[in-house]
Amino acid sequence: MATERADVIVIGGGPAGSTAAGFIRLANPERRVVLFEREPFPRHHVGESTLPEMNAVLHKLGVLPKIQAAGFVKKTGITYKWQHDQPLFSELFATGVLSAMEQGRAALADCAFQVERSRYDAILLEHARSLGVEVVQPGRVEGVIVEGGRVTGVRASRGGGPVSEWSADAVVDASGQARLLSRWLKLLPSAHPLGDLAIFRYYAGFTWEEELVGRPEGSKIFFAACPAGWIWFIPLSAERVSVGLVTRAPFLERMTAPELFEREVAAVPELERLLRGARTTSAPGEDGAAPRTHTITDWSYSHPVAAGPGWFLAGDAAAFIDPILSSGILLAHHSGLSCANAISTLWRHPELPAEELHAGYSAYYAQLYGGFLAMAQWWYQRRKVSGIDEWHALAARLGDSARGARALNHGGASSFMTFAAGFLTDFRFVNLGVGYGDRGLQIMADQQPGGAGQQVARELLDRSALPRSQVKSASVESYWSTDVESERWWRLPEVRLQCEATERRYRPPVPLAEREERGIQRTLSLVSHVIAACDGRRSVDDVVRYARDRLGAQQASENQQLANLILTDLVLLGAVTLR
Repeated sequence: MATERADVIVIGGGPAGSTAAGFIRLANPERRVVLFEREPFPRHHVGESTLPEMNAVLHKLGVLPKIQAAGFVKKTGITYKWQHDQPLFSELFATGVLSAMEQGRAALADCAFQVERSRYDAILLEHARSLGVEVVQPGRVEGVIVEGGRVTGVRASRGGGPVSEWSADAVVDASGQARLLSRWLKLLPSAHPLGDLAIFRYYAGFTWEEELVGRPEGSKIFFAACPAGWIWFIPLSAERVSVGLVTRAPFLERMTAPELFEREVAAVPELERLLRGARTTSAPGEDGAAPRTHTITDWSYSHPVAAGPGWFLAGDAAAFIDPILSSGILLAHHSGLSCANAISTLWRHPELPAEELHAGYSAYYAQLYGGFLAMAQWWYQRRKVSGIDEWHALAARLGDSARGARALNHGGASSFMTFAAGFLTDFRFVNLGVGYGDRGLQIMADQQPGGAGQQVARELLDRSALPRSQVKSASVESYWSTDVESERWWRLPEVRLQCEATERRYRPPVPLAEREERGIQRTLSLVSHVIAACDGRRSVDDVVRYARDRLGAQQASENQQLANLILTDLVLLGAVTLR
């Protein structure tokens, strides 16, 4: 059998695979990255609605201008039909964090896109190729090579030719729901009792109703509850729309998939109006084929272990969460970036323990999809007995770790729309406490035009208030994380704060340029000094100056900014009270 060598092999050319391969090449242009995609493009794929937050990843990858120029329908908000006898919930993404803070970079769009995956995936794959990724298409990966408990390569063929053995430092499984690597390695996923079956069609000539689906120049995705589950309505162009029913398999015991689909659509008056006069049409990527009813099973699962010696799972190969919040493509891009950063870290920092980084990647990805999973579980378990306000409240609670977003939002709908835009899974929110980007949300907002930053600063802290610490003791642990603004993973501090009645876990902001031992110790020293200064007699400004001065005159301005962020965090975390 012939043998070949690559530095990294990626299985699958969808969003996760193209993103992972592209970022590996961007950070390591000297490395050979080979991507195997079994199907010729364009090809049809479901999962057509994106979220605004992922634009930061697309921007860093350099592909965002191509996506913006492709003519995809812009997605500016969402509409939910909660129950048949309940009013509509319809909002724009701007209701959330985007209303209070501009992106700060003109290249980042403040909307998402409703995409034809046949074209979207092709754009991403061709962009990866332009970065130097070797794309084997069609190429089939037939098996995995394991030596001494480590994945060392794959057996694969080019274009139906003979099978060769490929060796590599790392194999990234981005094969989607096929989950090739995890099946070969016998990794058992955790199933989640949500919707486990999707039945969908495409229509042409639907009716635009602005309240439900917006306008062609600024659309909304429409979700409607129905007796057997729920239905999505995603405008893909001015003429074509994707309509899908998410349900459970037992409903098909007494009728066919087309019969169930038509029955459920007919049960939602809004859908009947939108589809009045429309006709079924072929799916994107299947143009010219006869219209058909599509069915997909095996939804809603996750792999607790998403990385190991020589391998990573990304995108749907790692987890697929019910699409009630359109999280799939966002998570694919995030996992592609984060596993690329992990591989770069292992190459450049061989002194770091690989097993810890693998566990950190698994935990981090679970954190990213965990919020969407919690929201989806609530939708299935509580929707019929609770109002939408409770769902909004859950989104706000899940956003507690993104304390900067919480401080910017006002009311349940605002918190929910921040969540629904994807910002509470954002690297910048999750990793840096109140921080957004390298320097923190408050600092960044203070630099925005129009006075928004001044409003944020006043809302976060009253400078004359007297902070009092509730912390009785503290200990320091660590966690692994990455950032959209970097090309590696970091071991960062997590402080366990024993307060009056509860324990608080605090991940303080560590500036990107200082995530080595000296910078981490500087941040931990500031945390300690801030807590010590919160004696109920000093004002906010006095506490910040005290912590700054304890570290000396060097970097005094930066220390003051960081101390201010830390105090804000501790107040919002409940570890410090104000009076």
